[in-house]
Amino acid sequence: MSIILSLSEYAGSVWAAGPYGLFTLGEDELTPTPQPMERLTAACALDDRIFTGGAPFGIAYLLDSAEQWQAAWREGAEAAILTFSAAPDYDDSGVILAGSEGDGVLRSRDRGLRWMPTNFGLQNLTILTLAWAPPMDEDAWPRWQIVFAGTEEGIYRSPNAGLGWKRSSSADAAYQTVAVAPDVHCSGQVLAGTETDGLWQSTDGGRTFAAVEGAPEQVNALIAVASAPAGDNPVNWLLSDDTQLWRSDDGIAWSPVGGSQPALCLMEVEGRIYAGGENGVSVLNPDGLQAERQLQMPAELTGAA
Repeated sequence: MSIILSLSEYAGSVWAAGPYGLFTLGEDELTPTPQPMERLTAACALDDRIFTGGAPFGIAYLLDSAEQWQAAWREGAEAAILTFSAAPDYDDSGVILAGSEGDGVLRSRDRGLRWMPTNFGLQNLTILTLAWAPPMDEDAWPRWQIVFAGTEEGIYRSPNAGLGWKRSSSADAAYQTVAVAPDVHCSGQVLAGTETDGLWQSTDGGRTFAAVEGAPEQVNALIAVASAPAGDNPVNWLLSDDTQLWRSDDGIAWSPVGGSQPALCLMEVEGRIYAGGENGVSVLNPDGLQAERQLQMPAELTGAA
């Protein structure tokens, strides 16, 4: 297997991370990049640096100008990092959030060099996913910076870039993926997928969630497709259960994607969908959602014959 748990992109470079290591995506295969984690769970590429999350170092970073990885400074947190999510205005603010396996949300405001817990309002400190809403219009007041955290027992919403949290009205469940509609400030639509309790939808900006009837019971990955193709059957939402991909134009009615493989993470880059899973990374055409390329890591890394 070529298991991929995390995908990240910056300036055209795509990175994939999983238990077998950190990889860059080439034309034909995943190319390994040395990194310090014994247990690698997430990666995040930003500007002139890339971050890895996992154990034993929690968060490590590599600058373009350096040859060695550095352990980031963390105050009062030792748990492994499961996910990263940079603020939409990262280039100006330097804010990045990281979700941990027991220490809650860590926040950096200096481009990832120093991290501090920011858990006010959180009732569960295992953070499975983080998702930012798009920036509000410049003339909006108050101009909230909204971000969501999915935990083992509920969904939390922060209006102030992760400084404080309030639990959304949602069922007790393990929410392992959250996706925010590009037009959320008008439609209010946010979707959240659970490990065993199905798909949930909010139409009030993530304050309350209701079950989506007929959706898969297990949702391992979920994205809102910003550049949905025009036509009679646009793909505005895409999710994966444990057997295949599902598509929807409204987040309510879902249909399976024939011939598709399941994914553990999904990402859109310039109109292409990247799906990471147990067989490496698939690059999908957004129109038919068929794989244009299938990238796997070298066999010697996975023990494959």
